[in-house]
Amino acid sequence: MATIYAHTNDGSVARFNQSSWSNARATTTGTSANSTLTRNSNAVVAYKSTSRGGGSLYTIIRSFFFFDTSGISTDVDSATFKVYGFSQNSGDLIAVKSNSDITSLGTGDFGSIVGWNTTTDGSGGGDNESNVTKYSAEISTWSNSGYNDITLNAQALADMRDDDKVYICLINFDQDLKDIEPTGFNKNGVTYTNYTGTSRDPYIDYELAPTATDNSIFFGTNF
Repeated sequence: MATIYAHTNDGSVARFNQSSWSNARATTTGTSANSTLTRNSNAVVAYKSTSRGGGSLYTIIRSFFFFDTSGISTDVDSATFKVYGFSQNSGDLIAVKSNSDITSLGTGDFGSIVGWNTTTDGSGGGDNESNVTKYSAEISTWSNSGYNDITLNAQALADMRDDDKVYICLINFDQDLKDIEPTGFNKNGVTYTNYTGTSRDPYIDYELAPTATDNSIFFGTNF
């Protein structure tokens, strides 16, 4: 088993307190970005809250990570993306493939997800499940005080082998990915690489596929 840690530029991009679900989601630009946080209780978010003057406010937050996989050149047999939770655990998530521009995280990376479409109606009309490149199945349980093991799929394993870097976005599954307007709070907390030491850093554990060898022994001389 080998391990690679996420780059220190991991972090989140948010679109805070918008007056409608469409205003929160139908854009590729966030209102804030941070790649220096040590941890964030609102790291993967899709929620509706009440504004002080009445009415509703909508917030979406997505988290981004990337890994140096340049040292991997053969097939990867299995891999697990490990993320240490923090504080909140009320939403379902999924890991999807992000674009390479997240290496320098900014508000323009809010929509930096391969295949992402900003169409939004809050009733599933902008469901991106079939557009994105999934790196995992839906994650329906989340520890807020320990590591969460996210099994990476065959596409992620192939990208680990073929690409010098692998880019991952953690996104809310039920509301953000599938374009279903939230009725309450869906929040998941994450600990990032800038946390002191490495005891809670995000990382990938992986196993390379066995190398094929020819151990055939031929007997006799009449071929």
